[in-house]
Amino acid sequence: MGGMDTFVEHVIDGDWSGEGRPSDGLLNTVLDLKAATQLSQKLEQRLLLSQKDIRNSLDENYLTYSAAVTKAESAQSSIAQLLQGVDELQLMLGDEETGIQTRLDTAIKNEEQICERVQSNSAILQCLTQLSAINRELQDMDRLVQSGELDKAAQKAESIETTVNAMENIEDTHIAAILVERVNLARMNIKENVLREFHKVIAVETNANSANLRVDTSRLKGRISVLFAALDSVKDGENVLKELALYIISAFVKPVLAAQLVTHDDAESPTSEFNVQLSNDSDTTPTDEVCDLVLSIVAFVSRFLGGRVWVDVALTELAQLVLQRCYLQRIPETRTELASFHKTVDTLSGFEATLLAQCADPSIERPIQAAVKRLDELFVERQCARALEKSRRAAESTAFAVYKMDTHQEWSLAFVQATVEDPDTKLASSFAQSIKEHPAAVFPQCIISESIVETVSSAYRLLNESMQCNEPGLAQRLAETAQNVLDVYCVLFPVVHRQQLRKVPALALQFFNDCMYGAHHCTILGQLAAAENNVNPNWSAVARKFFDSGIRHVAELAESESRELKSLVGADNGTGFYNASDEQQRDALAKSLKRGRLALTQLCAAMRPPNVTPHMFYRILGRYLDAMFAAIIDGIVGVRDIGVDDSQVLSDHCRAAYGLVSLFHLDPEITCAYSTLTSA
Repeated sequence: MGGMDTFVEHVIDGDWSGEGRPSDGLLNTVLDLKAATQLSQKLEQRLLLSQKDIRNSLDENYLTYSAAVTKAESAQSSIAQLLQGVDELQLMLGDEETGIQTRLDTAIKNEEQICERVQSNSAILQCLTQLSAINRELQDMDRLVQSGELDKAAQKAESIETTVNAMENIEDTHIAAILVERVNLARMNIKENVLREFHKVIAVETNANSANLRVDTSRLKGRISVLFAALDSVKDGENVLKELALYIISAFVKPVLAAQLVTHDDAESPTSEFNVQLSNDSDTTPTDEVCDLVLSIVAFVSRFLGGRVWVDVALTELAQLVLQRCYLQRIPETRTELASFHKTVDTLSGFEATLLAQCADPSIERPIQAAVKRLDELFVERQCARALEKSRRAAESTAFAVYKMDTHQEWSLAFVQATVEDPDTKLASSFAQSIKEHPAAVFPQCIISESIVETVSSAYRLLNESMQCNEPGLAQRLAETAQNVLDVYCVLFPVVHRQQLRKVPALALQFFNDCMYGAHHCTILGQLAAAENNVNPNWSAVARKFFDSGIRHVAELAESESRELKSLVGADNGTGFYNASDEQQRDALAKSLKRGRLALTQLCAAMRPPNVTPHMFYRILGRYLDAMFAAIIDGIVGVRDIGVDDSQVLSDHCRAAYGLVSLFHLDPEITCAYSTLTSA
């Protein structure tokens, strides 16, 4: 048993120290039932004790094991995080763009932004300090303007603008624009104050008889230098002087030069006045005296205000005024006057040279010099304008003056000389030669208007001038104007006097004669112009226009008067021809014929030669009689049944109407004169 227990203990405790396996001790050992039972029990006890010990051991070590597991999990989580951090660190260390370098760059950038903000805040503070200083400067400038220290105020404005332009922080900003505008307004205020003080110094008084320019010297003491210094310091200061000079010109010089006669008293009063006496009732002041007067005005103002007042624009304006008065308004109208006009030209040229010598710009435009170069052109323009104006006035005139021809008008050299020549105008030799070579022409005796005679004479004079002109362009213009004066008359007269032409038969017939007269001379003038190689196709067009206008108006007259005559003798649209033998009807027929005879007699008197030519007299009178006879015959034909007594009355009525043909009779002495035209 002893050996069994030892074996069991060794098996249970597991501390076998013998050789071989524990079971080797049981080899060749025979156990009885009792021993086997004890061994089994012993083993069961050991097993139960072992299980109990194991449970106790497990219970004792569970808490320790659980805490160890928890710590292990926590350690494993920390290790995982550490590994993840290691991975991130390796990633950061391995990527230069997004790793630590990126964070460092971000930090540096943030620091730079902070520095920039600090610098910006410093710049803003500095800018605000400068703006505050500028505001004080603006206030000082306003005080200087109010106190009258305009020169210092102008310098202050210039300084402020320089400071504003130098401030880069506000460049191209709304603040800078406001400050610049504020400075410009101050400059404008300064210039207005300077101009206002100049106006206080200068006083102008003008009326119909005199003009006075006075300078108050008491206000000038110590102020002229201040005012000019202010103008030197502001931009566009010359504009103030320009306004001042133009004011003197408009308020004083222009009224003086507008008068016909001007005289100046050279005596100076204590108040420094410049007096000019004006008159429009006497002769015109000569050109040299006008020039001297203007130069005296310039010298007077310069003596008190300085020569700087007369800026280039003002001096040019003075030259323009003298040019207008002494040159443009006195352009000669004849070549005789033109030849003597050169003395005036020399005087004006010398005046302009003296006047404009004060200009700062030596290349300034010289209006008198430019006009002198255009003297021939201006001479032609004056002639053309005067001729067109005369033609217009002649066409618009309501005088209707009559020109009675004593005989037929024979076109010849003598006629043209009488039309063109006067003490100042001679017939051009080439024109005279062309007239001699031109076939003779005759215009029949009749009554025309003085206005058409004047218009035709103007055309001949202009064409004569064109043949004396050496410049082809001006010669062509004169020839065209000669055509235009006739064209204007032809177009304008029937438009202006439309109502009179319809109501007054004698005027319509006279206009017909005028048109034939105009067409006659247009044809001749066109042939003369062509002979001088100055072909103008409009001559034939104007001749046709005259002819058509005359025919149209005389046709309208004949039509209108024919209707009137028909209404007079038609006996109430023919009803008066019924029962003609009735006494009342017979009297009515007699009265209607009497009215018609009276109207026709009046028309006949208005157009009897030499008022119109015989052929026109017969032509128009025949149309009137045809209208009367047609009205009577139509009335009789309209009667369906004419009795014996009625037929006798109507026959007597027709014989009485036929008696009107006696109006065709003309004095043989009159018709004989016209009969010779064909042979001539």
